[in-house]
Amino acid sequence: MNPYEPPRAVAVENARPVSKTPLLLAALGAWGAAAYWALLTALLAFGAAMGSVGATNLILPVILIALYATRGVQMLKGEARAIRSLLWLHGVGGVVAVMQVATSQGFFVALQAVKVVVHVFGIVTVLMARRHVQNNWLE
Repeated sequence: MNPYEPPRAVAVENARPVSKTPLLLAALGAWGAAAYWALLTALLAFGAAMGSVGATNLILPVILIALYATRGVQMLKGEARAIRSLLWLHGVGGVVAVMQVATSQGFFVALQAVKVVVHVFGIVTVLMARRHVQNNWLE
């Protein structure tokens, strides 16, 4: 080691490449939830246009689309602070989806089952990303 080289140059040489696959999967889970809510919002907008659903029912899905999409971008960038909020979003969404499966009938059971699958995928990938970030920060 040369004492005249900055310490960063030595650390960069010894650093191993970090895989972004868990972060990408967590981002895909968030974007999957956003896509689900976009589809549901389109159905609600169609219902609002026909007069069977109030237009105020579109507010929460639009907020959820923005939250999931934003957290997906943050996960792709590797921002660790997005892990906790995305885990909460998927966790609460999964619990609500399971409760709605129990009370739904017909076509709505299939919609809620898709939501359960999306949230389970999201929770698993966010937990993988959290473990990945913790392991790489501790080294």
